[in-house]
Amino acid sequence: MKAYNFEYGVVASRPDQMYGWPGICKVKGQEILVAASERKYHICPFGREVVIRSFDGGRTWELPQEVYNSELDDRDSNLAILPDGTIVLTWFTSIAWEYYIHPEWKPRVERVTQRMREELLGTWLLRSFDGGHTWETTPHRVPTGAHAGPTVLSNGSLIYLGEIKTGDECEMASFISTDKGISWRKAGIVPFPKNIELNENHVMEVSPGRLIALFREETEGHLYQSNSEDYGVTWSPVVRLPVWGYPPYLLLLQSGVLLCLYGHRREPWSIRAVLSYDYGRTWDVDNIITIYGWRDKPDMGYPVAVELEPGQILTVFYCSRQDIRYEQRIKGLTPDKGLTPEGLLYARFMLK
Repeated sequence: MKAYNFEYGVVASRPDQMYGWPGICKVKGQEILVAASERKYHICPFGREVVIRSFDGGRTWELPQEVYNSELDDRDSNLAILPDGTIVLTWFTSIAWEYYIHPEWKPRVERVTQRMREELLGTWLLRSFDGGHTWETTPHRVPTGAHAGPTVLSNGSLIYLGEIKTGDECEMASFISTDKGISWRKAGIVPFPKNIELNENHVMEVSPGRLIALFREETEGHLYQSNSEDYGVTWSPVVRLPVWGYPPYLLLLQSGVLLCLYGHRREPWSIRAVLSYDYGRTWDVDNIITIYGWRDKPDMGYPVAVELEPGQILTVFYCSRQDIRYEQRIKGLTPDKGLTPEGLLYARFMLK
């Protein structure tokens, strides 16, 4: 397959603002919902969860709608839609900004108590029962997860992969929910060597019960893969793929082709895709597709995607230079506005 008929545009952008780590789902027809963390910087206390809607397959977008905003940093956003139309939004909270304090953050730091940290830190889930127009007001705690959200399986359950602590060590575990994300049970463990660090992942069901999971590896930057044949109860040992980039996002097309999107965060900075024609058993690494590219080196990536019509793909990703400009300002330099738009960006293209 080849990619052609590229269209590019902006989902959301504001001066001196960052939109990071999006999630996406197709509500119905050409109606698309995107979630993101709206904030000032890559690490800061101002992150909040917002959703943005398009009714024309991603060509035009409404203004962001706030869904959740805690006293901590609400970051990364993921969307999944269940067979009955329930939309699940997940994210996690962070206090990493306390170690990167900008002078203007001092009032925020002073009002965050230890009780707030204990009550608000974690991974969270909210549901919408009307297509993402309104949301539950009280979030549900999820036992694991960071960047990637849960995947809807053919049996109606949700599966979530994430790190959990076992004593002094961490393991990668799968969790299953059969009640739309309210409760979770530990289902299995992904075996991997202790000398590699796996984190951001995505799971896709390629046939009933058969799951493919791809992971970001922190040290060298290659993608790793594990498979399950029993809805995520048992997993194969991870293997390294000949694909450099992160994190992965999987999409099973109506044609049966498995698409993996990822950010290539080294020269040349770009959004890329690799295809599998046999449900993840092999990957066509000789024909990697470049979807979008940069001439400079911005904070960018984390693509997500939906298939609008057979072979027509909408992918959303982010680009920011906020931290770069901040460093330039405090050094008395003239901020560089960069070479491309900033914010949440999109690309529409055909695969055939």
